[in-house]
Amino acid sequence: MWNLYDIEKKYEQHVKELEERARKAHWYAKVPQKRAKFSLLAGGVALIAVLAAGYFAVSNALS
Repeated sequence: MWNLYDIEKKYEQHVKELEERARKAHWYAKVPQKRAKFSLLAGGVALIAVLAAGYFAVSNALS
């Protein structure tokens, strides 16, 4: 007869090993997320700079 407690413990250990291997294999996946946030911030700053330059160019042209 099967001992369900032992089977469950082996399954839990197997799942823990799989999760650990997945974390080690995909550690690099966190880096692009930080870069995406940085690029979003850089894009926002660039947009503000372009709008400010356009505002000053138009205000100087009209005066």
